[in-house]
Amino acid sequence: MKQIILSFLLYVIGSWAAGCGELRVRKEWRTLSPSEKSAYISAVNCLWTLPAKGTAVFPVKTRHDDFAAMHINATGPGIFNSQGNLIGLLGPGIHQVGVFLPWHRYLLWVYETALKEECGYQGDQPYWDWSLDVPENGGAQFNASPIFDPVIGFGGNGANGSVPVTIPPGTTFPTGLTGTPLGSCIDDGPFANKLLVLNPGPPPDGILTAGTGRCLKRNFQPGLVDGALAWNANVELVLNLTAYVNFTRGFDALAGSGIPSGPGIHGGGHIGVGGEMANVWSSIDDPLFYLHHGNLDRIWALWQNKSPENVYAHGGPIYPNGTGVTTLDSLMYMSEFVAPSLPIRTVQDTLNRNGEGVLCYVYEEVYGL
Repeated sequence: MKQIILSFLLYVIGSWAAGCGELRVRKEWRTLSPSEKSAYISAVNCLWTLPAKGTAVFPVKTRHDDFAAMHINATGPGIFNSQGNLIGLLGPGIHQVGVFLPWHRYLLWVYETALKEECGYQGDQPYWDWSLDVPENGGAQFNASPIFDPVIGFGGNGANGSVPVTIPPGTTFPTGLTGTPLGSCIDDGPFANKLLVLNPGPPPDGILTAGTGRCLKRNFQPGLVDGALAWNANVELVLNLTAYVNFTRGFDALAGSGIPSGPGIHGGGHIGVGGEMANVWSSIDDPLFYLHHGNLDRIWALWQNKSPENVYAHGGPIYPNGTGVTTLDSLMYMSEFVAPSLPIRTVQDTLNRNGEGVLCYVYEEVYGL
């Protein structure tokens, strides 16, 4: 079956670049078979058993920690007001800047490769289309999404249920959270007993630290996701933004305005799951992070597929305060024990049609398979 899909893709794509080797086909989580889901979860768990490679740089213990440390470090220090509330990020960082989408695309590719090469995973990185889990698309209650299945999923909400959080008008992810965003420990699923070694962000004095181990927490916010993650009401409007800078800003804007005004589809997924996912630094410690960002990357791929000019469209600031200009030659800074730093242009085309990139994958849905 996979060979049939690959052959069809070759036909649809037309010219096949020599630089694209073994094609990876990423699928939505609920379309995977039970055995495929189990295989992915086993590979994710495998990274938690392998020794870290970055011990000389960060207080890490496992390969899972290596990726988490890189994201926490790359996010950078926070900016706080006199009341001690987070009001922004110091850059350049990887959020609300031009490198946001390319950096996370590269991260997903490297993580997927680690699952394959270090843990023997035979599948490809799945994504989570959360728009299927909101009322607009006939979805049941957000909490009932199959991705939260306790056996062949990622486990459910925190043990204490959902504690409402407040996001003041005019704020964006990751700022403006009040209430109890960290929620409580999850008590079912394959990650219920995992210990998170690295302390959540922001790192004090910008230095990443480790603790004695803490549980993975969640705090579902179904009322927030019903709007932020709705396809027609939000995602489609983001896809209709023609300028790349507005498009990428639309990920952290309500109703695809391109003007930051709320959690949007990026923050909506993070804050909607809550707990660790609601922490802009250590959200990567929840394995759902990769499936959420897989869907964001798919949305970027859908936008790129709308026009040939969109494939290498780029831009946006270097710093979260809006200064600097990101170019195709801007580097995506990674940690040496995870991946080399590469220019943005190397991940713009998921099919590497000019042979100058590093990727080779598609999303099933993008090509209507």
